[in-house]
Amino acid sequence: MEYPFIFGTAGHIDHGKTALVQAMTGVDCDRLEAEKRRGITIELGFAPLTLGSGKTVSIIDVPGHERFIRQMAAGATGMDAAILVIAASEGVMPQTREHLDILRLLGIKRGVVTLTKQDLVDGETLELAREEASELIRGSCLEGAPILPVSSRTGVGISRLLEELERILSTLAPRSGSGTFFLPIDRVFSQKGFGAVVTGTSYQGRLSVGDEVAIMPAGMSAKVRSLQTHGAAVQRVRSGQRVAVNLTSVPLELLQRGAVVCAPGAFIATSCMDAWLEVLPSAPRGVSHWQRVRLHTGTADLIARVSLLNLEGDKKKAIVPPGSGAPVQLITESPLVVMAGQRFVIRFYSPLTTIGGGRMLLPNAETAKGLVERREKARLLTSLTDHFGPVSLLRALIQDRGLLAVSDLKALSQMDPGTFEESLVAMAAESAQSRDSEDSDELLSFGPSPYFISLPAFRRARRRVLRFLEDFHARYPERSGLDAEKLLAALTTLLGAHKMSGANGKALLGLMAGEGITAIAVQGKTVYRLSEHREQGDKKLMDLAARIQVESEGAGFNLLKLSDLEDRFKTGVSPAYMKRALAYLREHEGLRIIDGGLVFPRKTQKELLTLLRSMTGDITVASLRDALGVNRKSSLAMLDFLDAQGLTQRVGDTRHLPFTSEKAEKAQAGKPHNQG
Repeated sequence: MEYPFIFGTAGHIDHGKTALVQAMTGVDCDRLEAEKRRGITIELGFAPLTLGSGKTVSIIDVPGHERFIRQMAAGATGMDAAILVIAASEGVMPQTREHLDILRLLGIKRGVVTLTKQDLVDGETLELAREEASELIRGSCLEGAPILPVSSRTGVGISRLLEELERILSTLAPRSGSGTFFLPIDRVFSQKGFGAVVTGTSYQGRLSVGDEVAIMPAGMSAKVRSLQTHGAAVQRVRSGQRVAVNLTSVPLELLQRGAVVCAPGAFIATSCMDAWLEVLPSAPRGVSHWQRVRLHTGTADLIARVSLLNLEGDKKKAIVPPGSGAPVQLITESPLVVMAGQRFVIRFYSPLTTIGGGRMLLPNAETAKGLVERREKARLLTSLTDHFGPVSLLRALIQDRGLLAVSDLKALSQMDPGTFEESLVAMAAESAQSRDSEDSDELLSFGPSPYFISLPAFRRARRRVLRFLEDFHARYPERSGLDAEKLLAALTTLLGAHKMSGANGKALLGLMAGEGITAIAVQGKTVYRLSEHREQGDKKLMDLAARIQVESEGAGFNLLKLSDLEDRFKTGVSPAYMKRALAYLREHEGLRIIDGGLVFPRKTQKELLTLLRSMTGDITVASLRDALGVNRKSSLAMLDFLDAQGLTQRVGDTRHLPFTSEKAEKAQAGKPHNQG
């Protein structure tokens, strides 16, 4: 009965880890020729262990040599519980301590300590080894774990050890199998007739034969041809199992340890991760800002920089001292894929010594810039590490980015659809409950294709919009307000976010209404202005606008060209001032610039409608031309404008008046215009 649970060994080289696994399972995990020749474990080994209950769990055997710590860390990240191996004949050694530190950093809290080679020592030596082991685990992640003498050669203590593993198993629930599938690759090989095969420990989710998968961070796609667990073919696997995946259409040379087999579209390659770092009390020194380290997470081993977020004073002196923790960003030299909540270990780049580790909090982070942004991110990560979970993760993603579409939030969440929807509902409920709190981190939602914005980001955005409108009013005091389209276009810059649709932008501006911003309708358009603003043009501008209106209306149906109009007033009038006067007339007097750059005043528009209602026969471009005594180009431009306003309706080459005179007047005054 396959049970999704993994035990792993840990301990110093030559303390009998591989022999112990063989004594329990009958499997020799040293499969490589070099391992047989040298008598040491170099690579990870795997074996099934069937317990007395009939449940079969997995065991990972890790190398003990200091040069193979990266392999040990790769194997330990998939463990649920540990078997710390200490040879009774030698006692605690350097890698015993380092492996125990790594277990702690990777969040492993259950296990057992074995004193191997008990047949090689006398009772007094065995008791000394027991006391030393007890002292070692005091205050560690394995504090209180049973210490069991065993002999892999004689079999003494093996049955007691298996009973203890059964007991540990009974106290811990197996992984649920929920979530999006995620399997870090720890081994790659080719099988004749089948092609590429990768193995690893499934961290979360489920996978079935025939499923599509992504290979990240390369971004390749593949299909699952077959699955095995411990050599047995299966149709599906779940989190907590050792898995071999036979992939189709993937070249072997493009697969490597450290890559991930995962659900398509659920994970994003990243080179910047927000994390919580703990430096070991035993570390020879602290971690300084921008220090170069070796990062071990999942099965990946790569170079990274540690960027400290709590920076005060001289950055060169900033440090996380031994025995303390801090929010950081990890900046890698090459991209990788990690899960939110995934554990990691860091070691000094030189000399290679384990110094700390922690938890990835926001894997797809944006590099923090400036002291204020660093402080905000540090506060957010400190809160998240204390309350990490699906709901708090969604909230943190929104607070970190400030503004996120729900579709983008889902992409960053790494969650399966069910978990995401449940967490979204729970987050909205929590936000509503905390809305009245003074120090609330309230989230606001808006828009037909929903967005979330954090309260601080909303306040920043509102301040920017207020300043933007204040500047607009200062430059154009005669205008009622700023066109919605222009303000929405400016929102992209004001929010520092991707461009949102007009409907979503208007919904966000709607949240700002009553907060110093007012939306009003002018000439069928929505404009935004400061609540206290009242139009007030200077005499020179009003005189110019009046002269332009008189000139354009005086031309009758022989519409003036805008360029001709500008020429008439260019003496003593700057182009910018002319532009302001025309904008004022468009807003307040209904003047329009139509096809061909023709100036079409509202008075002339009304006169044209009256004429059209009096015409007999079909209204065509030619009949209007003859009736007005103007050229065809002007007739066509005026009719096209009326069509666009809905005041006339084109059917073939003729126009109809769909409204009564009263409705036409209202439509002309209220319809949004599409030209000019």
